[in-house]
Amino acid sequence: MRFAIPVLATALMLGTGALSMADETGSLGSELKNEMGSMASETKGAVQAEQEQMRDNFKAKKDQMKDEMKAKREQMKSDMKAKRDALRAERQEMKKGAKAKKANAKNVKEAVESPASGTY
Repeated sequence: MRFAIPVLATALMLGTGALSMADETGSLGSELKNEMGSMASETKGAVQAEQEQMRDNFKAKKDQMKDEMKAKREQMKSDMKAKRDALRAERQEMKKGAKAKKANAKNVKEAVESPASGTY
């Protein structure tokens, strides 16, 4: 019995030490698992934020291009309207000129016929 108590005490001490080491190993694994999970979450969040930023940048560029195209289209419409108006004005001037020449030719013809038929 004399040997049994020290052997028993040694066995208890070694057993308790092994249990505490197993507990530490388990908690270490749990800590690593938690840390890896948090790192994965951070990385996932960063990737999602980057994708959202890229999406926003793409949308902004697309909207800017639409606005530029709309402005160019409006400018072209304005330019074409100005050219159309200028051509209309030129046409009106040509019509007025033709009308004036026709009236002048008519007056000349009447003037030529008038003295010839009336006094002779």
